[in-house]
Amino acid sequence: MPRSRRIFRSLAGSASVAGLLAIVLGLTACRKGDGEAEIPAEGTPAGSADAAGLPGFDVDSGEAPQTRPDVPYERFYVEVGDAPTRGDADAPVTIVAFYDFECTYCERGHRTMEQLEKEYGGKLRVAYKAFPLAFHSQALIAALAARSAQAQGKFWQFHDFLFDLEEIDFRAMPAYARAVGLDLQVLAEDIDTLRYGSAVRRDLRQALRLGVRGTPAYFINGRRISGAKPIEELRAMIDEEVKLAAAWEAKGIEKDKLYAYAIAEGYRRVTYAEKEGLSAEGLYKVPLGDSPVRGNKQAPVTVVTFTDFECPYCARGHETVERIRERYGDKVRIVFKHLPLPFHKHAFLAARAALAAGEGGKFWEFHDGLFEQEAVDEDGILAVAKELGIGRKKIAAAMESADYDAIITGDMNLARQLGVRGTPAYFVNGRAISGAVGELEFRMIIQEELERAEAKLAEGVAPAQLYDVLTSSE
Repeated sequence: MPRSRRIFRSLAGSASVAGLLAIVLGLTACRKGDGEAEIPAEGTPAGSADAAGLPGFDVDSGEAPQTRPDVPYERFYVEVGDAPTRGDADAPVTIVAFYDFECTYCERGHRTMEQLEKEYGGKLRVAYKAFPLAFHSQALIAALAARSAQAQGKFWQFHDFLFDLEEIDFRAMPAYARAVGLDLQVLAEDIDTLRYGSAVRRDLRQALRLGVRGTPAYFINGRRISGAKPIEELRAMIDEEVKLAAAWEAKGIEKDKLYAYAIAEGYRRVTYAEKEGLSAEGLYKVPLGDSPVRGNKQAPVTVVTFTDFECPYCARGHETVERIRERYGDKVRIVFKHLPLPFHKHAFLAARAALAAGEGGKFWEFHDGLFEQEAVDEDGILAVAKELGIGRKKIAAAMESADYDAIITGDMNLARQLGVRGTPAYFVNGRAISGAVGELEFRMIIQEELERAEAKLAEGVAPAQLYDVLTSSE
């Protein structure tokens, strides 16, 4: 496998802008893919993991099957929206490209796109969409920086510059910004405030709805191509689309409506037959019940956590959530749900003990104390009780009692119903996060939800009803 391109490692220098970028970039150390303890599957047949990776899926257009014989081939409804575009707006062929700047295959695909743009000239329009992959630790920052470059009118210069570098090392970020004429202060502030986080999130969710699972991914007038294919394959499809567009124009479709005509009856969503846990582009209505709540009860953003006190990834996630609470204050409330995993022998005991502490009003103090322990075992649990001034006998008895089991198993059953497959798992106003993701990724979702909440409040939704409304509709 070709190596990944190195992006945004750190930024040297003592200037305030460099310092701000260094802080922001430092938030991305913990990434999805190595931050989740999975619930063991029951009765899983051998080889099922490989089978789950096969490209089998169901497509749903949301309307009647395509009935226009003049628009052949399987197509997807891919809105261009506010994506950066290069080429004539009324070009007969539009290619929407989902890219990850850290992906070697995207770099290869970019070279192919450059050649096609030269060959087809005004017949081709290219649109960029962000699809930073979870295992490329800095791709998300790159996508945010690209959106900042777009706002400064320098998107394609920045896009091409990054792909032209053999390796990208953002210790040289000031030089990169100067090379394409970016305002470095604006770029740093855009990343720090996640000004374009919602835009990147929209691209990601659109890609997931369309069944994109890797990069690069192309949609040529709505026809999907996955991976960096040989240029001949793309040429053949473009030539077909140029001929079709000419026929559509001859029958009266205006030039600036050709793309809309091509994708009008395309598939809107791909649903995989095999359930793969939580959907990153879905919206889940998670009942809060009587679970412990921390923070403003009418906060615009509610984070429901499914946690195992013995899980090291949960401890890592707890650190991230604490930084989130510090940054957002009354704008975020945390709701705790229990999900002790069966292979953690002390997790259920810790859950019982925490609930017992909660009866005395010290649930969250006990919660924090458990995550500060090097090892969560019976001695560690009792040590937390002692530190908080809770009677040893009370906690020891709680660990042996079934008094709290209905609450714990109720949370566990809810997790399974939702499709949670491991810990930690989070729901941010119903948006799912699997694993101990980095703070930046967490913040992007919160930023998007703050914007969604603000819009609902402006429509007249009462703060007390906000969570129910936000988890019921986009």
